[in-house]
Amino acid sequence: MKFFIAKLLVVLLPLGALAQISGTVVEIKDGQKIPLLGANVYWEGTDIGVTTNSEGFYTINTSETSKTLAASFIGYHTQKKIIISRQGTTDFTLSPASDELGTVEVHGKSHATTVDLKKAELNYKINSKELRKAPCCNLAESFETNASVDASFTDAVTGQKQIEMLGLSGKYALIQRENIPFARGLNANTGLSFIPGPFVESIQLTKGLSSVTNGFESITGQINVEFYKPQNMPKLYLNAYSNIGGRMELNALSGFKVNDKWSSAVLAHASQTARVNDVNNDGFTDIPTGNQLNFINRWQYQGTNGWESQMGILAIGSEKKGGQVEYVKNGNPSDTLWGYNSRGTRFEAYAKLGHAFKIKENKKGNKPEKSIGFILNYSFQDKDATYGKRQLQGEQNSLYFNAIFQNDWNKKNTVKIGASFQMDKVSENLENQSLASPLYLLKRTESTPGAFVEYTNRSLEKLLLVAGTRVDYNGYFEEFFITPRFNLKYTASEKTTLRLGGGRGQRTPFIINENQNILASSRQVNFSLYDGLAAEVAWNVGASISQNVLVKDKTLKLNADAFYTYFTNQLVADLDFDSRQAYLINSEGSRSFSFLAQADYELVKSLDVRLAYKYLNSQSEFIGGLETALLIPTHRAFANLGYENEKGWKFDLTLNWFGEKRLANTESSPVEFQQESHSDDFFTLNAQVNKSFKKGLEVFIGVDNLLDYRQKNPIVNANNPNDPYFDSQFTWAPIFGRNIYAGLYYSLDKKKKK
Repeated sequence: MKFFIAKLLVVLLPLGALAQISGTVVEIKDGQKIPLLGANVYWEGTDIGVTTNSEGFYTINTSETSKTLAASFIGYHTQKKIIISRQGTTDFTLSPASDELGTVEVHGKSHATTVDLKKAELNYKINSKELRKAPCCNLAESFETNASVDASFTDAVTGQKQIEMLGLSGKYALIQRENIPFARGLNANTGLSFIPGPFVESIQLTKGLSSVTNGFESITGQINVEFYKPQNMPKLYLNAYSNIGGRMELNALSGFKVNDKWSSAVLAHASQTARVNDVNNDGFTDIPTGNQLNFINRWQYQGTNGWESQMGILAIGSEKKGGQVEYVKNGNPSDTLWGYNSRGTRFEAYAKLGHAFKIKENKKGNKPEKSIGFILNYSFQDKDATYGKRQLQGEQNSLYFNAIFQNDWNKKNTVKIGASFQMDKVSENLENQSLASPLYLLKRTESTPGAFVEYTNRSLEKLLLVAGTRVDYNGYFEEFFITPRFNLKYTASEKTTLRLGGGRGQRTPFIINENQNILASSRQVNFSLYDGLAAEVAWNVGASISQNVLVKDKTLKLNADAFYTYFTNQLVADLDFDSRQAYLINSEGSRSFSFLAQADYELVKSLDVRLAYKYLNSQSEFIGGLETALLIPTHRAFANLGYENEKGWKFDLTLNWFGEKRLANTESSPVEFQQESHSDDFFTLNAQVNKSFKKGLEVFIGVDNLLDYRQKNPIVNANNPNDPYFDSQFTWAPIFGRNIYAGLYYSLDKKKKK
């Protein structure tokens, strides 16, 4: 089987970006082509634009509204070309402007995070500039300056961080790596920790339901992560990081060109936390020790006949150790200490292939655009973890295929049709060392073939409609299901954009792996009220407004959105019914309402301000009825200040306010172990300073949680971890406290051709 998959991967070379144009911008000097570094390539009349790298190379997404692609450079004549194909190669040759012309071009600065006003759905474009506002060790830690995504620790032992969108766990968002499913299944809650921040070139964050072409699993949104591509990667790119908690990281990236059509890149990551930290002196490590290794090798082919492809492999290995300090330092010779160990691996091989057809002009004067693309991905991941005397083993083999045919028969209508296939072979096993039979064991093979169609209409000047549906068949549940979705955008004026969207989402839960925080306690996993494995199904509807207001010759960007999610079935872990039990139940009626208001403004020259407020009303249907979800703040606000000057200095300051969070009911516990019903509200302050030097060097120093706010007793009954009332799931604030860090970025550009 593995040999067959390997052969298939070779045959189906990778799919390039189905909606991208690539090429070079050069000048002719002494009969030779000289690349122009930093030339601007943009779609005329839009805000879509990129700059060329040291070899004059660029890659730009296609525009839905403009067919004129332009290239400009200071001191050179601007060149424009009419683009017919949505994919392929377009080269520009610029000629110097004469002295009499006195050519001057003024370009506005690029924003680190912007709302894509061209899309029907609410989509945020986040580039590497935004990611550098934080140390960005991994993607789970990279949303400190983004109000749409929250990150929190699942418990006080494992150090696992999970994201939250629209008041729900990150497992309800579709998290992809370049349009390939990534954080799902065994790593649904924690998969973003497997993505090193320096690997990321950009992120597309969609709130609400995304396109049906990407599958049926998204419920609260989609996060698509784009890694650096071979053609726009420096010859050598290094990042190093270290903090006072003993965490050290090194990232190395290198891209190189093999010939005119082939390019390749290597991305490597190594991190380690060797120091044992116990700042609050409760006998448990605040941060697990451990290490992680990542390796990626990717190849890209760009043909001249409309064909483009990508292929690559990815490998990840991770180990963690936590629990009682004595256990971490000396092991468990007496078998009485409580310890946590985790080991996991992940392997991927992917292939993409895309082709843009050359179509002649029809009788009506239109030049239809047609393209077809294929994606094939195989992944294997496993995880072994011990929580005291309980041991969890998981293994997942996944195969993913997606084929899309796109037809733009005129400027106003686009149709996408395609077929997909998702296969998961899964094993979950939970055991107790003192018991002969497993506590939970499930092996399943789930195959889901499907087909979809999506229609985009631009007939009305101010209205954009994207509506689609897909039909899939789940072989494990032996049932067909339909996934309808729509997104509508109304451009009321050049400064006002309104959006409305909604539809259905469905996913299959991983019962134990998605509730591992329960195991970081003495609670018994109780299946007495559990009806068996069932798909989680939810409906989501949302609306948003984007408003630009001119204030003192500068644009104040205002964005507000509201989303409502309703579950017809959700797997819920009830921690309220009994302090010593965790009841897993299938419930109907869980819901979440999310409202976010955000303002972005350049207060003075080079000083950007971002203010945001978020209201969350997330409720779960527990055994006793509908209750506020655990550990979700009802109110949250933050302010971010960012300053950058021409001398290479950058300053960033983020103030977060977290409102109170509901804690699990402990009325059935002895008095000495009972907890408050709600947490306190609190502030955190993060600061970072960057300095750029010549020859590609940038250094940074910063501090997380500058105010040193810490939760005093995050673990209940920490002195007796083998007692029935030991519980580490009441973590609602930082444990480690103030964390000072420093690091650097170094970029060695490719040499220009002579």
